[in-house]
Amino acid sequence: MFKIEEIDPVYYRKQTRKATFIVMAIFIVIGFGFATLAIELFGEYSSNKLVLNFMGAFVGLLITGTIVKVFFADKEWMKEAIYAWRLKRNLMYITNVLQNIKDAVENDDQQAMKILRFYHLGLEQMHRLEDNNQALIDVVAEKKELEKKMNEKELDINQYEFDMEWVNPYRNEP
Repeated sequence: MFKIEEIDPVYYRKQTRKATFIVMAIFIVIGFGFATLAIELFGEYSSNKLVLNFMGAFVGLLITGTIVKVFFADKEWMKEAIYAWRLKRNLMYITNVLQNIKDAVENDDQQAMKILRFYHLGLEQMHRLEDNNQALIDVVAEKKELEKKMNEKELDINQYEFDMEWVNPYRNEP
């Protein structure tokens, strides 16, 4: 179950920049280190040093990813970046079946309305966090229309929680 949290956009951007710089610094050190090591170890066997550089950098990327996942994912300075990743993942899960959900909303499916409401709230938060005002404007009309429909049905418009299982009935799988 994912829950939308209240996060100050300025603080979010500051923390995600900090996390990005830390992870980039680690990758640069490890990536360059392994690229250099690959050339040192295998340079005499290959005439193409560029491929060895890429292989070393790729190994560095894998190691950096592992370090972030194992050691940094639960750190306070990574909290906002991990939250944004989880929010985007949940929004993408809905986006994959969005047309089916919208069709169900047109047929007054209350669960679809709740999912679409979460989608709008999550999308709105993501755009605010990333300071994407143009995209915010694009969502407003559809969001207002859904709010009106939910109010008519006396449904709670505060849909801040989402479970990926809720989307399964709207999938078109053979």
